[in-house]
Amino acid sequence: SSSEPHPQVLFYLPSAAMQQSVLVQTLIVRRGQVLLGRWRSGAFKGRLTGVLGQATAPPGGKLPSPEAAAVGICRQLLGPGVQVDPRRLRRRGFFTFEERDATSGVAQELGERYSEHQLVLRLGPEEANGGPDTFEPVATETFEPMGWFGQDDMPFHMMPQDDEVWYDDVLFGDKRVRGTFAFKGEELVEHSLEEVHPSEGLCGLGAGGGGGGLSSSSTGDDEALLLYNPDCSKSRALREALVARGIKFAERRYLEDPLTLSELETLLARLQAGARCGKLGADSLCRDAELVSGIRLSQIMSGGFFGGG
Repeated sequence: SSSEPHPQVLFYLPSAAMQQSVLVQTLIVRRGQVLLGRWRSGAFKGRLTGVLGQATAPPGGKLPSPEAAAVGICRQLLGPGVQVDPRRLRRRGFFTFEERDATSGVAQELGERYSEHQLVLRLGPEEANGGPDTFEPVATETFEPMGWFGQDDMPFHMMPQDDEVWYDDVLFGDKRVRGTFAFKGEELVEHSLEEVHPSEGLCGLGAGGGGGGLSSSSTGDDEALLLYNPDCSKSRALREALVARGIKFAERRYLEDPLTLSELETLLARLQAGARCGKLGADSLCRDAELVSGIRLSQIMSGGFFGGG
C-alpha cells in the first residue's frame, strides 16, 4: 500500500552492506527477444546487461523480496513510465559470484562475494504491439536501453562472460538454474551450473522465511507449510488437526500475503508431481474431474484457487 515504506534502490554498495541488500537482474522479453542496456557508469560501464541493480531495506523495514526490488530498479533504470507488476516476474536463476581480483571494479563496488537473482518478465501482446500499454523504456543517467536481442544475435562479446553460459537455458529454454561463477577481473575462470526442477523452484517453498519464500516465519526443513485462510472452515479444521497432532508447521495467510507467480509455479509443479505418483495432487483439492483437468497457472492466479470456504 502507499503507506508502506518503499525499498531504497541503489546500484552498487560497499561489500560491508552486501548482506543487507538484494541484487537482482530483470530480463524483459518481448516476442522472443530480450531487452539489453549499456551501462554509462559504474563497475559495468560500457557493457550490456539486463536491468540490474540492488535494493536495501527502507528505514525500519525488512529487506525487500527480489520481485519488490525489481520493480524499483526497473523504474529507476528505464524511466518512470515503466511500471512492472511484481506478480508477473518469474524466478529463473540464482547465482553466487566470487571476484578473485580484489582490485577489479566489480569487487570494489559489489564485494568479493555476492549473490544475484535472475527474474524474467515476458511482455504480453498489448505491451509489445504499439498500443496504449506499450512497454517503452528510455535512457536514464546510468543506463541506456540498446534494443531487443534474439537468440541468434546476442552480443555476448559486450556482456559479462557468465551470460553466455546460462542465457539460452533461462531465456529460450525457460529453465530454472542455480550456479556459481568465479571471475578474475572481467575473465570468467571457473563456473558450475545446474538445472533446478520446477517442483523445487527458486522461491524457498518450505524453507526459512525472508527473501520472498513461501513462509512468513523462520522454519526448518522438517516443518510443513500451511497456507491459511481463517475465514475458510476447511483451512481452520486443517490447522486444528495439525495442532492436535503436534505437527510443526509454518503459517502463511495467503490472502494478506499473496503468493508470487514463482511460488504458484512451484506449488503447481508439486501438486502435479504428487498426482502422478498417487499422492496429494490437484484432484485432492477439487472433486470435479473436468475442472481439475482444465487447471492452468493463470486460472489459479485469477480464480482464487486456495480461497474457497
